[in-house]
Amino acid sequence: MRSNRQLCFPLLIAFFCTILLTACTEKEQLLLDIPEGFATNTLKEFARQTNVELLFDLQSVYGVQTNAVKGKYDPGSALRMMLEDTPLGVDFENESGAYAVFRKD
Repeated sequence: MRSNRQLCFPLLIAFFCTILLTACTEKEQLLLDIPEGFATNTLKEFARQTNVELLFDLQSVYGVQTNAVKGKYDPGSALRMMLEDTPLGVDFENESGAYAVFRKD
């Protein structure tokens, strides 16, 4: 018969693994304050505030107005909110961790 100590150890390991996996998969929430404005400016401000790599072609985003984002969001959600109802879209590259903004039309 196994002792309580022998039964608790595997449960303890499983518990810590669950916590570790949860922490690793949660998206980091950042406090952002990005005003509405032209994408050529607001995308640079987004990159500065989030410290993520953001790729975009200046000619593709020129003249496009983006939405303001104020509050606590993960970078991907914030970027999608900024670009909502605009001709711009965003892709995320898993390998590099970079976001790429493109013109949908």
